Amino acid sequence: MIAKQSLTVTLIIMFLIVLVGCSTEITGNAITVQEAEISVRLPVPVMGAHFTQYFASLDKGYYTDENLDVQFNFGDPQTNPIKMVAVGADNIGLIGSPETLLIARSKGIPVKAIATFHRNSDFFVIITKKESNITTLHDLKGKKVGFFYGHSSTDIIRHLLRKHDITVEEVNVGQDYSQFVADKLDAQFAFRTLAPITLSDKGIELNVISPADYGVNTHGLTLFALEHTIEENPELIKKFLRATFKGTKFVLGNPDDALKSVLTREPELNPQLQRKQLDVFTKPISNSEEFPIGYMDDKMFAEAYARLLEEDLLENEFNVSEAFTTQFIDEIHSESQLVQ
Repeated sequence: MIAKQSLTVTLIIMFLIVLVGCSTEITGNAITVQEAEISVRLPVPVMGAHFTQYFASLDKGYYTDENLDVQFNFGDPQTNPIKMVAVGADNIGLIGSPETLLIARSKGIPVKAIATFHRNSDFFVIITKKESNITTLHDLKGKKVGFFYGHSSTDIIRHLLRKHDITVEEVNVGQDYSQFVADKLDAQFAFRTLAPITLSDKGIELNVISPADYGVNTHGLTLFALEHTIEENPELIKKFLRATFKGTKFVLGNPDDALKSVLTREPELNPQLQRKQLDVFTKPISNSEEFPIGYMDDKMFAEAYARLLEEDLLENEFNVSEAFTTQFIDEIHSESQLVQ
């Protein structure tokens, strides 16, 4: 009888170890599940509303529920997500658009997208002052325009202008809007989620010229990992995405509560401006039956690939369908439907 009981206990323990999918410690009769560590590289060095879904997921315990110990690391030009994931410093990276990933892949870096949050986001725009009467793309012909060299927005705006046979005088100003404010520039690149809000708050009325209005569709923040990470540790990726999707749902339904996760970490931020930015940021997040959270498809990546190819920005051609995987999105949303 004692032998049978010991065998039963052993089998139960083995089953639990397989079930949790994480490392475990067995102390006496207790089983302790050890959290799996995961490191995520963010694209910019500053906290803001654009990261609400991640820090809300932390504070709500969604990562802990998946037995994950998640560390978010801020990035900059020297510690950008592509570089840090490629060298193994981080497991997952977050980039502003699929274009960055496609350019990296053309250089032989085996990165693959695992989720894109903003389908047809149109986040990269051109702004002009209201009194300038520059309201259309064709009004920019011959004008002095501020660009952000080294950022994917430059490639997109150059493609837009070339597509419509418009020549402008380029000035590299990054995200410094002082020349624009001082009327030394006729127009400037802007993130829809940032400059139009902050400049309007200072009393500067703006016109916004959207690439989407001229046939150039762009997509927003994209999570990615190395191919071997996806192949060798798919459960880690799936758990992270499942928790992040849950956090995204929370943000969409409870924006004020969710934003506290950002404001408590950076109390010097302006709550009113951050709230406005969060509204602009969350508006294009995929969240429907047809386009669920994280949605990606061939068309989205093929359009971006064709644009980069046309602008001679890819070092080597490759099969763009291999640059992303929907396996995790499909599994997570399928499981969610079964639960419902």
